Amino acid sequence: MSDTSPKPGDKKVKPPTRIPNAISRVMSWGYGLGIGYQNRKFDRGVGVTKLDVPVISIGNLSAGGTGKTPMVHWVANELIKAGKHPAIAMRGYKAAPGEMGDEEREHRLALPGIPVVAQPDRIAGLEKLFVSDEQVDCVILDDGFQHRKIARDVDIVLIDASSPPYGDALLPRGYLRDPVSSLARADAIVITHREMVSDEQLADLVGWLKREVPDCSVAVASHRWESVAVYSSASTSEGWDVEHVECEQFEGKKIVGMCAIGNPVGFFGQIQAQGWDLVEDIELPDHHDLDDDEVGWLCDLANRPQVDALCMTRKDWVKVHTRLAGYTNCPVLVPELGLFFHSGQTEIQGLIFKIMG
Repeated sequence: MSDTSPKPGDKKVKPPTRIPNAISRVMSWGYGLGIGYQNRKFDRGVGVTKLDVPVISIGNLSAGGTGKTPMVHWVANELIKAGKHPAIAMRGYKAAPGEMGDEEREHRLALPGIPVVAQPDRIAGLEKLFVSDEQVDCVILDDGFQHRKIARDVDIVLIDASSPPYGDALLPRGYLRDPVSSLARADAIVITHREMVSDEQLADLVGWLKREVPDCSVAVASHRWESVAVYSSASTSEGWDVEHVECEQFEGKKIVGMCAIGNPVGFFGQIQAQGWDLVEDIELPDHHDLDDDEVGWLCDLANRPQVDALCMTRKDWVKVHTRLAGYTNCPVLVPELGLFFHSGQTEIQGLIFKIMG
């Protein structure tokens, strides 16, 4: 299986940094050596812990947003419907000491009652959880593909259809966190954001994956807004009124959109796909936490007479809702994002439930 087999005619991916190409090429080579060394150790089982419960890993090949959170929620809900009691384990990326990060808050909001372990040492966190909560009978690793200290029974890798791996390079010259050859470890690949590409582009990616990993299941999924949570009338940080409505209710309304996620193009595209009038698109770095001045600036934009609503992702809402309270005159729209499979759903479900016994 080749690591460098871009489809003829495809443009090279724009580098993620401004490091001169000659330097980034050497840095990527060094990064690749380090990744290869670590992977060979893990392949031999060195430094790998096997838990007493089944483990499902959700991860990706590239840096940036591939839709891991909706996939984690889909898997968790499938397990819950089957009567299982999953826990989610994650690193707690960019969380301040003693505080919850945005992704942990998002998991807890979307899956109330589901235990979430968020710390760099996931093994220690899970071992502590197993003592305090004996109901937990399976674990979902959020962002687990490169973090292999925990053995997994199913490895699911997500690939963003709008950012295919071919033509890309290892960090920092490109966005790849692992070489393409690492896809051989995957039990299943889910192509996400199908809604962002043409049929021809999707066929190119599927065909490339079939050549690279012919024995791996490949599923195709879109991200869709199933409804929208409308938050309004906040007088205190806990005083938000919320109503869940159909997206069509805001068709034609003038919207300020703000996001700090890995794939902002998809978010703003969804706003426009609903027929909403996107009058401002505020794109911030992934995981960015707005400071007080930025919150004030955002509220000033949203409070203009010509604006009907402020829209942000749930990942952003959980970080700023307490500071927005009392300062926004317009409603805040938080889309309820769902994962819709075009193909391969049955195969993914089969992999999951096969290991559950």
